[in-house]
Parts: sequence; structure tokens; C-alpha cells
Amino acid sequence: MAKIVCAGFVENGKILLVRRASHRKWSANLWDLVGGHVEKGEGLDEALVRECEEEVGLTPLAFNKVATLYESRDEKQKSPFHTYAVPLWKGGQASLLGTEHSELGWFGREDLEAMELAMPEYRSVILQILEDS
Repeated sequence: MAKIVCAGFVENGKILLVRRASHRKWSANLWDLVGGHVEKGEGLDEALVRECEEEVGLTPLAFNKVATLYESRDEKQKSPFHTYAVPLWKGGQASLLGTEHSELGWFGREDLEAMELAMPEYRSVILQILEDS
């Protein structure tokens, strides 16, 4: 069973999304939340902070869980996506680190309609995060 953590950094009515690189096996070239797999022996909070630092150089200082999602093909719900709103962080501006993503950007509610997301289930959660911010 794989556990995944996802961060919805939110500021000024926009959310930070990253585009998965073309070489990625899962959802190549689609927009995604910052995050990744929880390592063995690691708590969800620890994994969230580590993944954010590794992928975009930001350290979440305040965050709250908003949803647990499952891919539609995960019928036995073995791989939960623990999704968090992140309104406060340190590290300045987000920047792409590593090779997992090809670009990043801040997007508002109106931008989401035309975007292809890595998981269709993200759309309602992202809208919720934006509404609550």
C-alpha cells in the first residue's frame, strides 16, 4: 500500500500547481499538486514537509488536511492521497527542483476549467481550498 501526500499551497486566491514531466510514468505532462510518496516509518506531516522542500523548495509552516482521495481505478482504496491546504510556508518563491516536473505556476479558480489535472478528483478539492482561503 502506497500513501501519498499532496500540498495545495494557496496565496491571494491562487494555488500552486506543478506540471509532471514528460518522462513520468504516471500522468505525464498533467498538472498536479506538490507532493509524493510517504516513506517507510515516516508520518504524513513529515512526508508533506519533505516532499515540498524536495520538489519546490518551500517548507510548510501551517497546513490542514482537507481530503483523502483515491484514484478511480483504485477500487480497493489501497493508495490514499492525503491532501492538505498550505496557507503558510517559508522559503520565498517556489522553484522547480529535481526532474519530476517541467513547470510550475499559480492558478486561480477560472484557470482550472481548462487544465488537465493528474487526477480528476483534484478539481473539487482544489476549488474547496481556494474557496476556504
